[in-house]
Order: sequence, then structure tokens, then C-alpha cells
Amino acid sequence: MTHAQVLLRAYARATNMLIAGRRFITSDGELTALLEAFGAQVITPDCAEDTPSTPTGLDVIFDLDEGAFPRPGAITVLAPGGSFQGVYAPDTSLLRGPEDPERIAWARSLMPVTEAAVGRIAHLLPGRRIGLALVLEPKTAALALMLSEAGAEVSVFGHASETHDDVADALRRAGLKVFANSQASPEEEEVLAREFLAENNEYLLDDGSHLIRMAHDPNRAPTALSALRGAAEETTSGLRPLRHFPLRVPVIASNDARSKTLFDNAYGTGQSCWTTILDIIDPAGIGAPVPGMTIGVIGYGDVGKGCARFGRALGGKVSVVELDPVRALQARMDGFTVTPLSELAARAGMLISATGEPSTIPLGALEALPENAIVTVAGGVVGEVEVEQALVAGWTLTEAGPAHIQNLSDPKGKSLRLLEKGEGINYTAGEGNPIEIMDMSFGVQVAALTELLTRGEELSPGLHNLPHQADDAVSRAALDALRGTSNAQ
Repeated sequence: MTHAQVLLRAYARATNMLIAGRRFITSDGELTALLEAFGAQVITPDCAEDTPSTPTGLDVIFDLDEGAFPRPGAITVLAPGGSFQGVYAPDTSLLRGPEDPERIAWARSLMPVTEAAVGRIAHLLPGRRIGLALVLEPKTAALALMLSEAGAEVSVFGHASETHDDVADALRRAGLKVFANSQASPEEEEVLAREFLAENNEYLLDDGSHLIRMAHDPNRAPTALSALRGAAEETTSGLRPLRHFPLRVPVIASNDARSKTLFDNAYGTGQSCWTTILDIIDPAGIGAPVPGMTIGVIGYGDVGKGCARFGRALGGKVSVVELDPVRALQARMDGFTVTPLSELAARAGMLISATGEPSTIPLGALEALPENAIVTVAGGVVGEVEVEQALVAGWTLTEAGPAHIQNLSDPKGKSLRLLEKGEGINYTAGEGNPIEIMDMSFGVQVAALTELLTRGEELSPGLHNLPHQADDAVSRAALDALRGTSNAQ
């Protein structure tokens, strides 16, 4: 499975595109098995000529023949003899991945749901002050540019660990106000957040609800709340504190929309976390040693389901830790072993926290893990891994050498591999969720903004669900985009 894993990662890194639901063309048996385990539709080259192409023209061809060449009208992964050479766009240009200066334009070309949603409210946007407090990467930049081009006054905030500086600079060049710096200290990040909220945005699209809550603090943002008419929150971990927070404006719970949580969390986070993990632990691209590894996934919500499913697809021996008996039963019915953390940690080669709750991987689990075990977090909140508690107990944290890996060592000398200091791995060390997934999530966020623009005066302060009709419309548009039966209008 080694070459299949490497080629799948190459495709994901170069394109930041989704695997599940997309059509792939290959005659390689191992690739077919892995792609289908990830939810892809796979056909052989012989069948491709008889099957209608996708409407976007973005079929993906894995060409392993010695005479492999880029195919116009499709994405081509060239690997003559199974040795990776490059990934090419439908116009046959080389896709360079996150470092490509045209990455924002590439992301935007694959976001028809969001583009259409913004287009439908373009007449309402001129002069509106809209703030985005989202992971600052190419998809977010595409959303910001769409809103700005429709006439909104857009400002953008990014947490330091979630900021791609090249993307921030591109938005500044486009005339947007950007409050983000990947090198900002916690104190500097606080200043940036205060300056962002001092823009007195009327509408706030948030990821983690940090800025929504901060807007309610008169000491940190004295003028923000008087201007704010409504907000939308797109994460599970962000909604959790809002459910018990004295909100003074209406907030749309974007994360609770089925078009968001059922796809972003399981398909998007599951894929992007695994491809990021593999790229980190196997920087040479020779194949990460996941097959046969004992992997513990803590939490079997939608994120945990995706992480467990894709870990098994890659050949890992996946066990699930879940306290909720209903979810634990789901995990068992899905074919996973359900195991107490205390038992699993002693034999796990990797622990993935997928809860969005602090202290999911406690000090006791770190103490039980074997030498060189990998510890990481899928999405989530600060403190899911008890790193601070470990440091107080005499452990040390040092850079391991390879990017995004730290050695977390106990007083006796045992060393664990902690990825990205225990922060959400896919958006701090990777490009975040695939473009098509974020197209859906941002489609939901724009639908929430539409609700606030058109019905905001009727909504009381507090959390509100996105109307079912708007939720269904996002999924219908995304399905049409994959089928190519419409332009996601």
C-alpha cells in the first residue's frame, strides 16, 4: 500500500481537494482499494471513455505508465512506474501545492457554492461591515475577496497558529484590512484581536467563538457590541461555550447545519488531519508506517468517525475511546474495538484526540504511551493534550528537528512525538479542510449571513439554527457541483 499512500498524499497536497465523492481514474489495484476506502468513485481508463465526465472537468487521473503525460481537461497525477513525478491542473500547468502564488485563485475556482451564495445577496452587501475571524488560508481568502468584490467592507482576523502570512499579505494587497501575523506572541495577538473588533463590524463570521465572546467584553472591545448586529459560528468547540454564554446579539449556529457538521467534520477533517499527519511523520515521502500500527482515536463524534475510518483505510489497527454509550455502540457497529484509554495507551503507536474538550489526553495517558508514540489533535481546543501538566511534572518539550514535531520527554528519558505542540493539526501544520468541504462550510456561513441580513431584526439575542431550507439548498448545490448538473446556482 506504500505507493498508493504516497500518491494519494501527493494529490491531496498539490490540490487541497476532496477524495470522497470525487471520480478518479486508475488501473492500479492498490490505489483503487485505498481511494474507495476514502469514499471515492473509481473507474478504469477503459470505462472512462464511456462514462460522462464530471461537470467541472476535474476528474483525477493517476497515470502510472512509463509514458505518462498530463491530460488536458483533467487533473493528472504522474507517476511513471509508480514513482511520483508531479500533479498537473486541467490546463496541464504544474500544481505546486501550498507554496503556489496562485493558490487563492485555485481555491476560488473550486468554490461554486460559496460564489453563488454571495452572488444572491450581492445587492445587500455594499457598505456592510463584515468581519471574518477564520483560519487564514486560501479558502478563507477567497471568501473574503468574494464579499469585498460585492461591496462589503471586509476585515479579517487570524490567530497566529492559524495564519498563512502569504495569504494575509495577498489580502492586504487587495485592499482588505487584515489583523494577523503568524509570529505574533499571545500579547501581540490580543492587540490584533482588539484592533479587529475596533473596526465595529456589523456582522461577524467566527471559528471558535473567541471573537464573538470577546466582543461582549467591554474592557477588551468597548465599542464592538454596539455595532454588532449578529454573528455566525462554524465549529463544535466554538458553539459549546456559547450555549451557556449571555449573548446580546443573535448568533446563527452554522456548525449545527447538517451541510456543515456531517461533511466538514467527518470527511474534511478526517482527510486533512490524516494527510497532514502522514506528511509530517514521513517528510521524505517514502510511505508512513501506518499499516499495522495501533491507533487510538479518542471521541467518536463526526470528527472521530472520520479519523477512525481513514486511519483504518490506511491500514492502521484502530481502536476508539468513547465515554458516551450510544457513540461507543456506533463505533463497535462500525467495526472498531472500543477500549478504555488506560488500556489502549500502553500499546498505541498513535493517539488522536478528536473531542474538542480539554484534557482528553491526560498526563496518565502520556505516561503510559510507549517510546516514540505519536500524539496529535484533530481540530479542537487548547489543552486537549495535557502538555502544561506534563511540564509541571518534570517533562521537557524540545523541537525534534523535522518540522511540526516536538519531543515530549519524561524525567526517565522516554520520548513521545507531539505534533504541532498539541494544536489542531490540519489547520496549523496543513492547509485545513479540502476546498470542496470549505465551499460547503462557507456556503453555510453565507447562508447564515443572509439570514442575519434579511431577518436579523426579528431574531432575539442568543443561538439560532439555520433554517432547514437554507441548509438543504447548500447540500443540493454541492451535489450539483460534484455531478456537474448545474453551476451551483
